Amino acid sequence: MGAVDVAVVLTGGFATRLRPLTLTRPKALLPILGRPLLDWIIEGLARAGVKKVILSVRYLADLSRGRYGRGDSLGVELEYAEELKPLGDAGPIPVISRDYGLDNTFLVVYGDVFSDINYGDVLDFHRRVGGLATMVLTRVEDPSRYGVSVLDDGFRVVSFVEKPGRGEAMSNLVNAGVYVFEPEALKYFPPKTPSKLSRDVIPRMVREGVIYGYVHDGIWSDIGVPKDYMRANFNALDRYFPSGYVSREAEVGRGVELVNPVFIEGGVKVGEGSVVGPYAVIGRNARIGSSVRVSNSIILESVVIEGSTLIEGSIVGRGSYIGKWVRISSNSVLGDEVVLSSEVFIARNVIILPYKEVSNSVFSEGSVIL
Repeated sequence: MGAVDVAVVLTGGFATRLRPLTLTRPKALLPILGRPLLDWIIEGLARAGVKKVILSVRYLADLSRGRYGRGDSLGVELEYAEELKPLGDAGPIPVISRDYGLDNTFLVVYGDVFSDINYGDVLDFHRRVGGLATMVLTRVEDPSRYGVSVLDDGFRVVSFVEKPGRGEAMSNLVNAGVYVFEPEALKYFPPKTPSKLSRDVIPRMVREGVIYGYVHDGIWSDIGVPKDYMRANFNALDRYFPSGYVSREAEVGRGVELVNPVFIEGGVKVGEGSVVGPYAVIGRNARIGSSVRVSNSIILESVVIEGSTLIEGSIVGRGSYIGKWVRISSNSVLGDEVVLSSEVFIARNVIILPYKEVSNSVFSEGSVIL
């Protein structure tokens, strides 16, 4: 397996579509089964032999620095390339090349994709086909949200269309957010910023026949909106803990029913008579009272849920407090440190921003509580 020395991970975006979760942390630090998405990405790169990871950061960059430092805990050398202004997903690459020297084959990875892509296999493919660039592709049911590629028999990308209309895509192979580039490919990156790979780089490479597509058939989730974030956690649960996981440091009370798959971290306490799952991810040090029902939901760390509450198909942000006899309906998202008073009802698709106290029920679907 041929390794590369350097990978660039793009983590600088504001992730506005994931708010309120990303009002208090960058998208790449959102946990997947209790560990930040970026942990999964960097560990995968380290397994492929990558020695240095350069994080392209901007939004809440200090949180990433505080989490990872120089990268010792993950077995790589970490550098931080901070954007002074938004550069798009292509713009950081020439800047990083200037400052750090991308003089050999290098990887570029989006910091908002959860997958089990084997980067080593991608690199082997890249060297075998011999192009200036390789783009990892994956199959999806609805390609209209992504950049769609068509390959010839030799895996060369012969067509690329960004976000085609529904029913207009020529294939279901979409851009998976992982690239391998030769240093000679830098000439395809425009000097102007901001610039985008899908608009300014890939189409030109396709026209000149220098980019190939590696097809990934494993798990893959683009974490663009809260539903995607939930799906990424549940896909990980299916992949890694299909029979469920309960930390030895968790306390599960008498008569608790765990409907697998569930993922329960250390320090969690679940009160008597509660039902957790299926597809419930409970973050570290959460407290769940008696006779609580949680299903198809993500409860982040240090949340307190009092007794006789029902949460279905929703996300509850870090450090939130949920009173007794509360009902949170599906597709609702609570930011960090939200307080819901007892007996409050939250309708479907409600968004509650961080640090908000809600003492009255929200009956209007799709409300945003500022």
